[in-house]
Amino acid sequence: MNQKDILEILKEYVNIDDVTLDKIPNIDLYMDQVTTFIDDSLKQYKRNDEQKIITKTMINNYTKDKILSSPNKKKYNKTHLISLILIYHLKSIISINDISLILKDNEKKIECIYDKFLQYKKISEENFYKDVENFLNIIENNEEDNISLIIFLINIINEANERKYLAEKIIDKYLKK
Repeated sequence: MNQKDILEILKEYVNIDDVTLDKIPNIDLYMDQVTTFIDDSLKQYKRNDEQKIITKTMINNYTKDKILSSPNKKKYNKTHLISLILIYHLKSIISINDISLILKDNEKKIECIYDKFLQYKKISEENFYKDVENFLNIIENNEEDNISLIIFLINIINEANERKYLAEKIIDKYLKK
């Protein structure tokens, strides 16, 4: 295992330019414009070229399931775009039903929520980088190369599980009615 390579991979993620509020159009967009904007804005998160960030079907399903409010005359506004970006960040970890619980009734506050999310995301990424660096130092000095890679992978997957568990329990306790 090469510690520098792993930290470089993590740096790639940490250095992804977030879609800040000023980069989100203040004009209403049609569906094709929405998918193009979201795909272009979040393409750095893709694992490979075949991965889809957003599709028309996804947007229609989010609207049908009331996760996303209906467009106004087939046009989507800034609130819709912010919601779609948040949905993208959440959907690989928690269920669509849980995302609905998080986002429902917060449309009027979505810009504030998103702005704060981006602020805390940066802090979290910096802390995660330091934690990974420290953990890699510990296992690299104490384990064989192949074993240290496996231990590292199991550990970061377990951390993801811990965070998912906590998120689901908080949703169940505070958002489900």
